[in-house]
Amino acid sequence: MKQKKLRFLSAVLLIGWCLIFLRCETTEKSMVRALYLAQKEQSITVGLLYQAPEAAADASEASGAVQLQLAQADTLAKALAAAQKQLPQKADYRLCDYLLIDQDASAELLAAYERTVLENRQGRVSAKVSVLEMDDGFLEELPAEKQEFPNKLLEQLKQCADQMPRLYQYQDGMLLPQLRAEKQEVALADTSILWRVENSIELEARQAETARLLLEMGGVHTFWLEGEPVTVRRCSVSVTLQEETASLRLDCQRSYDTPQPSAAQCEQLAELCTQTVQSFWQQGIDLVHLQQRSALQNGVGREKITIKNACPQLQADVRFLPM
Repeated sequence: MKQKKLRFLSAVLLIGWCLIFLRCETTEKSMVRALYLAQKEQSITVGLLYQAPEAAADASEASGAVQLQLAQADTLAKALAAAQKQLPQKADYRLCDYLLIDQDASAELLAAYERTVLENRQGRVSAKVSVLEMDDGFLEELPAEKQEFPNKLLEQLKQCADQMPRLYQYQDGMLLPQLRAEKQEVALADTSILWRVENSIELEARQAETARLLLEMGGVHTFWLEGEPVTVRRCSVSVTLQEETASLRLDCQRSYDTPQPSAAQCEQLAELCTQTVQSFWQQGIDLVHLQQRSALQNGVGREKITIKNACPQLQADVRFLPM
């Protein structure tokens, strides 16, 4: 009986010690929630959006105490080291869920940061990426005390997370939501950025939303069709190739509280998808990977559809599944 009590007491003490250890490990570190990267000529700016260690034992549940620390240097490593040095405690990147870049961020900069993540764990390759646009000197001019902007920025990132691709997808190009910062405020812009290794393209809202639908990105997509809003909460896209013809089929699910779209609305959305694929193709972008699909269908190196040719004849078919 005494042995059972001793074992029970030992287990309780062990659990208590582990909890205290975990608490101390968390509260003694500055939890980086997002990282900002910008490049201007020969200067690289790194911004660390972090939560103060005294905010809560679990930083992911902490409210408030979000702060921003900036540093500039001629290399990414130096800028990152300088930003970390200014944090109140050692930087911890376990909760670094977001990466913010400016529109002019180069492929070389993202590649260098990815290597840093893999080698030093200063971030996460699964971090969700977006563009942050602001006037020159905006971050540097933020008041040192009572900053409201960092909290608002983190909240906005959480709200539009479904629209963001992951860092490890950058080599294939990324369709990025665009955030605009001004006067201690931050909001989701109407435009989006198609970031590519070669260059970046700004897209208007409707075209960007259609591209997200075709890329089967998460989140809810809303379109005004025949004068009425149609909300797509899930979509599956399939492509069929025949010679120089491509058929797109979109099987969609509408929101629960909306009526079944009409045939005319489905036709209008199908036409919008067709126009979007053709528009991207004309800019040298194979949005739905027709070239890769052609190569797989005809054998490697034998693709019949190439980005150098005219866009193949497209026929889109949009269907909303019954609920």
